[in-house]
Amino acid sequence: MTRIGAILAAAHASVILGGCAIATDAPVLRGAGPSLLRNGDFETAPSPGRGCPPSWWCTMHADTDSFNFGLAADQGSAGRHLRVTRVKPEPWALVTQVIPGDGLVGKRVRMSVAVNAEGRDGAAGPVVILQGVGGRVLGQRRSMLPAGPGWRRASAEIDVVAGTEQVEFGLLVDGAGSVGFDDVEAMVVAPPSK
Repeated sequence: MTRIGAILAAAHASVILGGCAIATDAPVLRGAGPSLLRNGDFETAPSPGRGCPPSWWCTMHADTDSFNFGLAADQGSAGRHLRVTRVKPEPWALVTQVIPGDGLVGKRVRMSVAVNAEGRDGAAGPVVILQGVGGRVLGQRRSMLPAGPGWRRASAEIDVVAGTEQVEFGLLVDGAGSVGFDDVEAMVVAPPSK
């Protein structure tokens, strides 16, 4: 099984076990601090001949030509946005950034993103994956929005556990059609009061 396959298997198991963060149609308040991610607004000029945005890594299930990745300026949440379109029958695509986990252990991180899943079949949204030694998945949260009207925000948050070597922040596309992503943020947040 590939690393991404193992990650998605863990993600699907988490949904079955109730570990999935809740997607919401209501706006998610954007954070007041700086984002942990680079080029979360997709405004950095694209690299010639590369569909995946600068600072991001694009992958997909099996057939590497099954999804198109590109920057679009039409009807973005704010300026340019990432558009991911399935062009062959493969189940998923993932756009990620990975950051070191040191300094985040014991803290809660939240990833939020504007998603436009209008007129598509499937779901899309953020996924946060904690990786230990050798890429072992220590935990993950995701928040998938089904097809629906216009731009909506979704967020996923997780407590970073001991042994986390890196945190992978991803934009997951599951199913057919085209989806837009914009205004991606990842930041340390205070855990909810008990």
